[in-house]
Amino acid sequence: MTDLEILKKALDLFNEKGYAHVGMRELARELDISPGNLTYYFKKKEDVLAALLNQFSTLNTHTLESYLQLEPTNANFLQLMRNIFDNQFRFRGVYVGNQFFPVAVVEKKIFDYQSVVTKRKAIYQEIFSSLRKAGQLDLDDQDISFLVSFITLFGRFWITEATLFNKSPNKDEVIQHYLFLLARQLSLFSTEAGIKSIEEYRIKNRG
Repeated sequence: MTDLEILKKALDLFNEKGYAHVGMRELARELDISPGNLTYYFKKKEDVLAALLNQFSTLNTHTLESYLQLEPTNANFLQLMRNIFDNQFRFRGVYVGNQFFPVAVVEKKIFDYQSVVTKRKAIYQEIFSSLRKAGQLDLDDQDISFLVSFITLFGRFWITEATLFNKSPNKDEVIQHYLFLLARQLSLFSTEAGIKSIEEYRIKNRG
């Protein structure tokens, strides 16, 4: 048994049932080990949550860093968001409907959530500034601040809405729907070149 095997099984259960509805005893039973053996690896469920959140954060960091190596276009930005939505869907169970998230993560300080949010906002600030410089978006500084706030809010809650009544909807259909909404919002700030880039992305990914 390894940490990664435990985390994979935990994520599967959290995705299926929701974090709040899976206990350490159930996780141990699914792994076919004793609860005492499980606590050798993770003393409590919040530690499992923290480890999964770190995995998720690392995955998103790699995704964002890969984007920053590309030409700043609206099409590449939409592909970035598609990749991030894929990551969020994969880890949906660790935060969707998890009313214990603020207590377990923020108050007990098992995961530096605020630091992650601050870093993500700085990256989105850089992204939107580069899209403005590249002539893809027509923005002033207030518009950039708005889009950073919007993308932070949208990115945090779309998956909650998408899985409110069905924890495992069709991933591609769900992501396509929310990506379309995001593209519509982006088009409101786009230049002619930026709108063309959005259309090229939509045509390329239509099927």
